[in-house]
Amino acid sequence: MEKILIELQQAIESGETQIAMDKTKEALNHGIRTEKIIQTAINPAFKDLGQKMFVGEIYVTDVLMASRAAHAAMYVMEPILSRSTGTSRGIVAIGTVAGDLHDIGKNLVIMMLQGSGYTVIDLGIDVPTETFIDAIRMHKPHVLALSSLLTTTLPELDNIMDVLVEQGLRSQVKVIIGGAPVTAEYAGRIKADAYADDLFEATEAVGDLVNNRIGKYTI
Repeated sequence: MEKILIELQQAIESGETQIAMDKTKEALNHGIRTEKIIQTAINPAFKDLGQKMFVGEIYVTDVLMASRAAHAAMYVMEPILSRSTGTSRGIVAIGTVAGDLHDIGKNLVIMMLQGSGYTVIDLGIDVPTETFIDAIRMHKPHVLALSSLLTTTLPELDNIMDVLVEQGLRSQVKVIIGGAPVTAEYAGRIKADAYADDLFEATEAVGDLVNNRIGKYTI
C-alpha cells in the first residue's frame, strides 16, 4: 500500500492528473484513509516542490501543474471528505486582496485547509475590503485569511485591518496574512494574528488560531 502512496506523490509532483486520480482511487480501494493520503502523499509532494522551487530546480508552471494533479486527487476524495462537514474544525474565509489577481497560492492553501477538515469560504481574487467585511458578517468565520502577492497591494492589508477595527469586527475574527512580500514583521506592525510563508505554515497557523493556541506563526 505504501507503494501506491509513493506513486501518487510522484504523479502529483510530475503534474500527471489522470495518474493522480487513478492512484487516489486505488489507495481508497485498498482502505487507505483520506487523512493518510493527504499526509503521506499530497503534503510531502508540495514540500518537495517547495524546496525545488526555492533552489530554482522548478518553476511556477511546474507548481501549477502539480496543483491541478493534487486538486484531481482531492476531487476523488471529496465525497468522503464532505461527510465530515458536520464536524468541521472551523470556518475560514480567504481571498486575495484588491488589485491582486494571483490565486495559485490561495488555491493551494484552500486545498490544504479543506483536506484538514475546515470549511472554507473562497472569496476569490481582487477582493475589495467591503467584500471581506460582508463575508465576516454573513459567514462568521473563525479566521480571515488574506493573501497579497504584490508589494503594491500590501497597503490593502493594512486598510482591511483598520476597517475591521472601525466596524467593530476585529474581536470577532482572527486574521492571518501571507504572500511573497509579506513578512512576520509586517504582520506584527498591522496587528494581524498570524503570518504564514507557505501552505503548510498557513494550515498550522489556522489550527492554532481556531484553538486559541500560540504557535510558531502567531504574532
